[in-house]
Amino acid sequence: MILQIVGFKNSGKTTMMTYAVRFFKSLGYQVTTIKHHGHMGEEIELPRATLDHMKHFNAGADQSIVQGHAYMELVKRDNESTLETLIQDYGTIENNIILIEGYKQAQYDKVILYRNPNEYEQLKQLQNIVFEIDVSQSDDIEAQLKQKLKLWIENKGE
Repeated sequence: MILQIVGFKNSGKTTMMTYAVRFFKSLGYQVTTIKHHGHMGEEIELPRATLDHMKHFNAGADQSIVQGHAYMELVKRDNESTLETLIQDYGTIENNIILIEGYKQAQYDKVILYRNPNEYEQLKQLQNIVFEIDVSQSDDIEAQLKQKLKLWIENKGE
């Protein structure tokens, strides 16, 4: 199952993603997350250049992988892959849920987060909205999200 959490900058998308991850993990799901870094002119922050695998990467390696005891990290040069490519190529663990932060125009089920009527009007034009949350009006947004995620799972028949 794939679910997007979308909204404008500083609308609480990352916070909602963490709530959603915790919720699905509490139900026993495996979860993969994908985030679109939509900050124009600003690149993602890479691990420290003093780390061995980053020395390989900075020397020109196209891809560098480091395997630890419990974690693996991959750094790869990439010219902005499509969301579908990221899901296909990197969503390789056995997962039950893929949560996507951003990628407003993608065609997956969406949660929209909005703070005012102007944002709502713009976001409601998107496709596949399964529910919406007015983040300016809710006292307990995490509880509201959990309730809606539970309904979403039930409707998906999982």
